[in-house]
Amino acid sequence: MSRLTSFAIIGSGYIGSFIISGFLAQASPPSTLIVLSRNPESKNFPPEVKVVKVDDYDNVDAVARILSAYKIDAVVSTVGYGAISLQRQMANAAKKAEVRLFVPSEFGSPTDGAPSIYPPFQERDEIAEYIKSIGLPCARFYTGGFIRTALFSVTGVLVNGKINIIGKGQSPVSYTLEEDIGGFVAYVLTSLSISSLSNKIFRLEGDRASLQDIANWYGKEVAYVEAIPGAHSEILAMLSRVFESGAGSTGWSFKLGREGEGADAAGSANRLWEGHQWKRIRDVITKL
Repeated sequence: MSRLTSFAIIGSGYIGSFIISGFLAQASPPSTLIVLSRNPESKNFPPEVKVVKVDDYDNVDAVARILSAYKIDAVVSTVGYGAISLQRQMANAAKKAEVRLFVPSEFGSPTDGAPSIYPPFQERDEIAEYIKSIGLPCARFYTGGFIRTALFSVTGVLVNGKINIIGKGQSPVSYTLEEDIGGFVAYVLTSLSISSLSNKIFRLEGDRASLQDIANWYGKEVAYVEAIPGAHSEILAMLSRVFESGAGSTGWSFKLGREGEGADAAGSANRLWEGHQWKRIRDVITKL
């Protein structure tokens, strides 16, 4: 078969829940949809979703047996920062189980060719390259910031009521609504042929705005800072520097040091979801 029909989700947290909802909303939902979890009793999903317990993701043979038992075509990983490195073993298990496609956890700004000054980005890129090196096709999804959450976290506005900026805040940044991300991922994975998915990068963009634009739209004072206030300041400061450099756009190329063009442009993958109306920031966020 040229299309994928059975899927395993690893990491059913924030964005994973939207991808699961996207699968279930398809006109032709997957024949099999499982979620791998260390704590299945803590998960609550519709009856169409089977939650399967995994004691140890480092146990390649055990994970491979699960994937084989459910005849999984594709693995979709949505694990967070702390579990990115585990994807090597997850990929090894998928390869052993003859899975046809692996979607590593990206769902943010571009990471291919990321320099060492952005360690979490570089690690994601290394994972994708590892997956390809073992002969397992992968598909990467660049979404930019999540509309429902990114504006609040990256700007620090909930801490001091201001749009906190490291630098000038004039570079355009891509944003995509979480529901649109989940719907798009599910749509292309169930609609496109395996050849159209293998080792491809999908660049989404629901909206595009600089941090200065955000401040103007919502009438917020700008504070020029050296650190973003609030929890996880170090990670947020790194993201703010990514935005300042231009790499917050889903069309950014680290190799070229500029925006890509054509199929590599920000939002170039949107057209694959024909007829879909992508939500913009001000459609969703009425005030900050």
